[in-house]
Amino acid sequence: MEEVLRSLALFRPETALTIGLLLVVVADSIGGTWRNAAVRVLSLASLVAALGFAAQLQAAGAEGSLFSGMIVVDPLGTFFKIILILASLLVVAVFSFRNSRELHGLGQGEFHALILGLTLSNLLLAAANDLVMLYLSLEMVSITSYVMVAYLKGDRMSNEASLKYLLFGAASTGAMVYGLSLLYGLTGTTSLPQVRDVLSTGIPGDQLGLFVATLLIVAGFGFKIAAVPFHFWCPDVYQGAATPVTALLSVAPKAAGFGIVLRFFYGTYALPVTGAWDLSGIMSWQGLLILLSVLTMTLGNIAALTQNDMKRLLAYSSIAHAGYILMGVVALSDAGARSLLIYLLAYLFMNLGAFLVVTLVHLHDGTFDLRDYPGLYRRAPLLTLAMGFFMLSLVGIPPLVGFLGKLYVFGAVINMGPGYYWYATVGALNAAIAGFYYLRVLKVMIIDEGNEDKPPLELAFADRAWLVLFAAANLLPLLVWSRIDEWAKGALTLYAGR
Repeated sequence: MEEVLRSLALFRPETALTIGLLLVVVADSIGGTWRNAAVRVLSLASLVAALGFAAQLQAAGAEGSLFSGMIVVDPLGTFFKIILILASLLVVAVFSFRNSRELHGLGQGEFHALILGLTLSNLLLAAANDLVMLYLSLEMVSITSYVMVAYLKGDRMSNEASLKYLLFGAASTGAMVYGLSLLYGLTGTTSLPQVRDVLSTGIPGDQLGLFVATLLIVAGFGFKIAAVPFHFWCPDVYQGAATPVTALLSVAPKAAGFGIVLRFFYGTYALPVTGAWDLSGIMSWQGLLILLSVLTMTLGNIAALTQNDMKRLLAYSSIAHAGYILMGVVALSDAGARSLLIYLLAYLFMNLGAFLVVTLVHLHDGTFDLRDYPGLYRRAPLLTLAMGFFMLSLVGIPPLVGFLGKLYVFGAVINMGPGYYWYATVGALNAAIAGFYYLRVLKVMIIDEGNEDKPPLELAFADRAWLVLFAAANLLPLLVWSRIDEWAKGALTLYAGR
């Protein structure tokens, strides 16, 4: 009982989300004209409470294992909790049923309950400290995501996207479960720290078995972060799901996926005798991740060059960014882990901002086709200016936060030594390729002629305010960058054991 009470004291963000989820379900089931407003307020309140509790854990530097070691609380996990909760909070606050043509008129109770459930699942995944908990939380994230993608029940593309997502997810999860079972068979334990202890002593004669287990586990992780060749679901799901759902899926599950990738490889395959971030001598998993990273960023960028549907374009963009973020995992250093955290924080604001623009254009014009965007600078100058911030930040143009994200990951790879300069060069070339399709969006909006007969886009005050805030979030962090950098460094301190 004492263990449970101690665990609950450090489990407050998840508890707030669970209570909020139950209250949303109850409020929605009671009915009444007030229920839509009530469930939204309850959803926002529970997310704000969870964010506050996570900030308290971060400030206190809380550390420890909970519920007999199933999950862990440490600065690294708390950093991911803040990003994950903030992503859901922004989606609920910004992408309302008012400014989404796709969601207008649909029931809000199930939507907000699913968002809270997905957020709770993401938090559990990022803090998983056991193979069983890792699998269960990943399944919670996946099942909730499948339902959210199919939220537009009467839309054929939404249902088709959900089915594809389910089939690809079932295949990748099955492969991962088999890999986890092999790892358990090789080590005799499901605890990640104990797996690390066993691997550090060596498993004579079982190199092939360990490599196969790792490869199968990577399939599950690769599906969650949309890495090549586990990315096939991503474009169809992004296109078929409601745009607010797409915006959330583009950030939150991806961040949770990288959280468990970082914890699994750095915490389980590290050699604690020589240093917390050092590669285990059991197998060279670094080469596997480099191949995954190069394929992901290259295919994502090349495929995005020919896209005219904005949601598919941003889907391939999301795939490419997963390749960049993987560079931070490969770097095997404090700098690499810090670059991953900073990149995810920057990606949150630039990607959600881009999806907000796409949502508002669809609200007024009913289109996701880039070929319908000419002349937007005349009809909506603020919206076009904001899109300029988001596209340039995604390219990595200074002084926007996207530039700093790429600077950190490329710098971490370069610091690995001359043998990895080619890897950083591949990343830089891919960033240049990405510039073509990001700048193409701005070229169509600003330079191309057309739509002269269409009226101006009348944006609501709240939408204009959010556009300004997202644009500012891509620029103003430079004024307090030293604090952000210190925050990212502090998130590694206890986890790295330094």
